[in-house]
Amino acid sequence: MPPTAHHFTPVYSLHEPQQSFRSKQYAPPRKRKRHQDFNDDDESDDDDLHVNSVQPSVSSHDINDPYRVAGWSEDTPLPGSSFPHAPAAKQRTRQPLSNNLQKDLAALKPPLYVPPPGEQDSTQSLRRHHLGVLTTVLHTSLLKHDFVRAGRAWGMILRTNIHGRPLDVRTHGRWGIGAEILMRRSSPESNSQESLDNSAMISDQGFDAAKDYYERLILQFPFQKTNPNAISSLTFYPAMFGLCIYEIQQKCNQALKNVRKSSPDMDHSDSELASNQDQESEDVSAVKRSELNSAANLAARMDELMLSPPFDTYPPLLQLRGSVALWLADLYTAATAESEDDSDENKERAAMERSKAKRCVNRMRAAGVAVPELILSVLD
Repeated sequence: MPPTAHHFTPVYSLHEPQQSFRSKQYAPPRKRKRHQDFNDDDESDDDDLHVNSVQPSVSSHDINDPYRVAGWSEDTPLPGSSFPHAPAAKQRTRQPLSNNLQKDLAALKPPLYVPPPGEQDSTQSLRRHHLGVLTTVLHTSLLKHDFVRAGRAWGMILRTNIHGRPLDVRTHGRWGIGAEILMRRSSPESNSQESLDNSAMISDQGFDAAKDYYERLILQFPFQKTNPNAISSLTFYPAMFGLCIYEIQQKCNQALKNVRKSSPDMDHSDSELASNQDQESEDVSAVKRSELNSAANLAARMDELMLSPPFDTYPPLLQLRGSVALWLADLYTAATAESEDDSDENKERAAMERSKAKRCVNRMRAAGVAVPELILSVLD
């Protein structure tokens, strides 16, 4: 019995000779024989037709049979509807690591492997011990306010390699320690009594070194969408802007202190006192204008950064920008009382900064972050 129709049944008949259109077109024409050979040709053609009609059926069953080609018995039922399917998955046996294998062999009783005596004192363990000693020296120097020695220990820590890789300054908050050392470090020749009295003051060189340090960290560790929780420029920008705010306020306070020190005593005449008071008020106004310009430049830089994501929705930056906006609003209000010429413009700018602070607060609330009570009290 011939097999019934199934998945292996071809769409064409196996008994028909397969010949393409191109082969038929370029096939050589058959020449007509003479009339006397017609009978012989008819007989030979009949024989050929008889042979061609019988022979393919036998050969197709032996050679072109799908069961035979697939190696499948006709008595065996065909596979399911999902045939052909992937081969069966083989479970891969996990090869044990050499270190784990050595530990397992050494834990046997009696042990089949004994580690060499010098293997425990490897190079990596010595480097880790060296790193621990340097970290202890670093923190001890910071507690003693010896920032020069702390800077040397910090440099040696940065040059330490663990497993052939340099130390990452972002781990364990080390990046903040580096900025603090750069701000506080001073030259050994400046250990005078005046510098000891002004230990809380930071020099201009310290501010510039710390800001340059943050700029390099921002370029070295940019924000990556694939790893949003890593310490990146999102962390460094608020720290750098906070440092800029501290620098502006320190310069302003120091300038006001110098103006008050230069004020004359009360033993002068009334005219001299009046002129000196006018000069002092002008100096104070100049200091306030310098503070206002520096704060406005900082706010413009923050606005430029927060135009693009993810900085526009980052809560620490929003809180910092709202605080700077309220600070600017107070400075514009104070400038309005001093000069009547630009009073209208200063009032508009103060109102604009307050609206920016409200927008930052609304964004923080939309992000689900609690707004500090101090900012809310000032806005209300």
